[in-house]
Amino acid sequence: MKVLDTVDADQIRALHERGEFFWLDLHAPSDEDLDELSELLGIPHLAMQDTKEFGQRPKIDDYGGRVLVVFYGAHGSEPVEVHVHVSGEEVVTVRRASCAHLGAALERAMHDTAHTEQEVVYRVLEALADSLRQLVDGHAAEVETLEEIAFERPSGAQRRRMSELRSELFRVQQIVLPQRDMLARGGDLLETLPGLERDVARHPFRDVHDDLVLTANEIDYLRELLAEAINVLLNQMAGRLTIVATIFLPLTFATGFFGMNFGWMVRHIDSAPTFFAFGVAGMIVPLAIAAVLLVRAGYFGQRSR
Repeated sequence: MKVLDTVDADQIRALHERGEFFWLDLHAPSDEDLDELSELLGIPHLAMQDTKEFGQRPKIDDYGGRVLVVFYGAHGSEPVEVHVHVSGEEVVTVRRASCAHLGAALERAMHDTAHTEQEVVYRVLEALADSLRQLVDGHAAEVETLEEIAFERPSGAQRRRMSELRSELFRVQQIVLPQRDMLARGGDLLETLPGLERDVARHPFRDVHDDLVLTANEIDYLRELLAEAINVLLNQMAGRLTIVATIFLPLTFATGFFGMNFGWMVRHIDSAPTFFAFGVAGMIVPLAIAAVLLVRAGYFGQRSR
């Protein structure tokens, strides 16, 4: 199998004349290159128009003897949109950003020739699905660390990271779920193309679907962990407010009580010793009782684990 990375009209015609299957991978091609490719391969205008306008949702569009698959992978922490034009004679991948996993699949294809057309399509989809799985696995370690920190004293940056990471996982989820459902519903379209035997193709494409199912489940689990960590922080904040309220409640009661103009109090609290005896002691005793109750409740000191 020949692997190409430029639109070489003469070479493509020669491959077609020999009936040789090839993989053409285009990184950030111009509109002129895409127009030339459309004429050479007979790619429908609507399919090529979608490829010129990135930002498509994950989908499989059927054009008779040709299928357009819009599939996402990841490079680092950024999603990578890849348009895959599939027929029984060639596979064309178009992307605007690098993808390490797809690049590795290209390298393997150059040195380890695929035995069937469907194996090439499987390698492309598998590489992109694996890149998403690696992205989520990378987030998993960070989520576990943040979850442990939530029970201690997280910094402001760590609290912000919890919220940011939950949003990042949600954005990845918006890619993984449609792709999972897409292969569950529309994977059979790929298996009916000329040159892609149905019995051979079924198992590899189901493998990609299963990988996406596992990735989607892991995202749900990580987002749940982050939600619990955020709830812990909110409960800690409510606990601190409770402490403040508990401290000021007896103070408010004591000052309110001794602020009353009772006759007995006016006649007897007329010197500094009696003021300290009744007034200050009247506030210290409730505070001491409140402190004992808070310590027993675990608000002060190291909690046992």
